[in-house]
Amino acid sequence: MKSKMRNCFLGVFFLISCVSCFEKGPDPTLVRFFDQKGFVENIGKNLIIPSYKDLTEKSMALDTALDRLIKQPTKNNLLMARQSLKEAWLSWQYCLPFEFGPSELRDLGADINSFPADISQIEANLDSSNIDLNLPENSHAKGFPALDYLLNNKFVTDEKLLSTIASKTTLNGYLLGVAGQISLASNLVYRSWDPAIGGVYYVFFADDDALGVKEGSSVSDLVNGLAKSLELTVTKAKVGIPMGDYSGGLAAPEATEAYYGGYSLELLKANIEAYRLIFTGTSRNGVDGLGFDEYLNIKGAKLSASDQPLSEAVASGLGSVSSTLQSMTDPLSNQIESNLPTVQQLNNQLIGLSYLIKKEMAPALRVEITY
Repeated sequence: MKSKMRNCFLGVFFLISCVSCFEKGPDPTLVRFFDQKGFVENIGKNLIIPSYKDLTEKSMALDTALDRLIKQPTKNNLLMARQSLKEAWLSWQYCLPFEFGPSELRDLGADINSFPADISQIEANLDSSNIDLNLPENSHAKGFPALDYLLNNKFVTDEKLLSTIASKTTLNGYLLGVAGQISLASNLVYRSWDPAIGGVYYVFFADDDALGVKEGSSVSDLVNGLAKSLELTVTKAKVGIPMGDYSGGLAAPEATEAYYGGYSLELLKANIEAYRLIFTGTSRNGVDGLGFDEYLNIKGAKLSASDQPLSEAVASGLGSVSSTLQSMTDPLSNQIESNLPTVQQLNNQLIGLSYLIKKEMAPALRVEITY
């Protein structure tokens, strides 16, 4: 159960009423030998806040690049807008595991990265004079996937795209509206976290009342965030569905992330690196701190089926996924069509890694999976 004070803040910040309460204080059996407070402080200060800050900055840069493109529709400005989109999308990969608290209540992931893009709806929007991105039918017609289709569609030449922008059509407003929603949503979540700019969620996240492992504790949020994003977004959405694992073997390469930009594997590599940093407690600039590996070692956690230390098994799983990814070349859609055995290997490795987090690490830390 979540802290009443914690949820009241979120309720005011996002105009959402929260009525649950939270059992006070840490579970002494879980913090006796491990600095749990130092652990959550490290993850919060050195990974969560910097990741959301970087996403906000990259999203604002994307806003600026698109505004420049619309005012001056040149080939160079188009290339810069595409690069800004890619950089913002890469930045999001480091935020994906932290979809709890402000991000969960904002439904940030749904706002900015619901893929694959709904091409029919996007085209219908382009023919409309009034586009409301908050309508349910636009759930897959906004965010990074929509910009990917609008800026990287290989069936539209650069000359045609620049001509359309120069003609000041609905496309211009659509581009700015989608980018504006991404930067606004990202900024709201970041500003709710960072105490340096008035955010207070970090205070609740690292407070003594948020220690322990009960539902609503910081450790529970982190473990559930890792498990949920790894299982549903990474394993299923990024790889499983496109390769046909959920459709009787019927592949759907066009369902890959960044299908039009052609850098789905680059995004996935960044995402796996994000999980490695969280697991080892390492900041983006390489400073080592308390991570889940130390936590598991202090607990003496081993694989349920062997005596192998669980921290080693997870590290090995992350390494195997990274190694397979390094052997593949973008785009993933082409790999599915021409190198399916390797994609299947990657999928199996991701399933195994997801199992380790959800079925081995969570029980070892006495965290209940709640999604």
